[in-house]
Amino acid sequence: MVALGMPRHLVSPERFALAAYDALSANIAILDAQSIIVAVNRAWDDFAQEFAGAGPTANNGLGSNYLAISEATTGDDRPYALATAAGIRDLLAGRRKVAEIEYPCKVANEQRYYMARVTAFDQDGERFVVVAHEDITRRKRAELALESLNRELEARIEARTRELEEAGRAAERHNAELEESNRNLSQFASVAAHDLQEPLRLIGAYADLLRHRSYDRLDTRSQTHLGHLLDQVGRARQLVRDVLTLSRVAVRPTLQPVDMRALWDACIATFPWPDDTRLECADLPPVLGDAAQLRQLFLNLLGNALKFRSARPLELSLRVEVEGPQLHFQLTDNGIGIAPQHHEKVFVMFQRLHSRTPSGLGSSEAPTGGNGVGLAVCKMVVERHGGRLWLTSVEGQGTTFHFTLPAAPSAHGESAVQHRSAPVSE
Repeated sequence: MVALGMPRHLVSPERFALAAYDALSANIAILDAQSIIVAVNRAWDDFAQEFAGAGPTANNGLGSNYLAISEATTGDDRPYALATAAGIRDLLAGRRKVAEIEYPCKVANEQRYYMARVTAFDQDGERFVVVAHEDITRRKRAELALESLNRELEARIEARTRELEEAGRAAERHNAELEESNRNLSQFASVAAHDLQEPLRLIGAYADLLRHRSYDRLDTRSQTHLGHLLDQVGRARQLVRDVLTLSRVAVRPTLQPVDMRALWDACIATFPWPDDTRLECADLPPVLGDAAQLRQLFLNLLGNALKFRSARPLELSLRVEVEGPQLHFQLTDNGIGIAPQHHEKVFVMFQRLHSRTPSGLGSSEAPTGGNGVGLAVCKMVVERHGGRLWLTSVEGQGTTFHFTLPAAPSAHGESAVQHRSAPVSE
């Protein structure tokens, strides 16, 4: 009985207990100490009617022994029924406070999922058990969909990993085959170039002998032909030397610490620099490279600066900047420069920007000889060392060749990249 005038929020909860019990969405049954079903809610009643033909139906299981029903279950549902029965026994014996069993259930040709929660309470000196079956189908389907997606993703990742591993192995095989091919081509080019040297030497020797002994007896046209012959023999011999150079840089080098300043000094000493030439070089840290190939790099770049100098006194400087594990070298001259449209073309094999005949471009008024191989060799050397080569230039003012090389490791395992910016005059 509720006292008259009592505030609504102070109404005794017992007034709503039965209505709330029936309003719960979970299928709930209350068992006594002998596991007899003594009460069920409306959701249990509705589910029992929907699940007709399997389990307690006529009286919704009231008065039935829940343990006996569970233990009599057969088929795929038996493990879950037995687990629920075990939970009920544990709660009745006071061994557990709660038991939860998740299980699938096929109802009206639809696969559903439930969570059975078993709890206990004491009343009037007797223990009772509450068995609540909650429909978790939506959540379970989401979990299963997520698991399926995860399995599919894992399968895709595994398949992709296998593809990448196979691609890596194929790339390794391809690289090994390419290296072997490069070695074979290098050996072939070296042998062919050596074999070509002898006939070219003989042709040049006989042509030179003809010029010394019979030049005056030849008519003007024959003298011109002889001059062309000697020129082409010289060009062919240079081509052979270029092929030999290419054969030496075609194979990936064995990298070792290289003293770049000592290499620079040795290369500078091989050229006939004009007396008014100004050469500058910063302190150069050691690089990790092949000394023979790096010597060829310096020789080609220095020779290029000497060949394409302007009428001004030649100025040439080499500086270096540290860029992480790489060293960025910059070789700058004040020569004739290169037009922007030719900045990439100069690195292409056998591409020439100038004639072999005298053109008045240099102070010596000499023809710019060569076969367009030098800078291509430079690019190959730098790339073989894991770096890159490019240029910046202003036509008529000069050119800077940029190239990167790996810094040599110090005794402590770090890159020996100490850099002093002040140039040293040669």
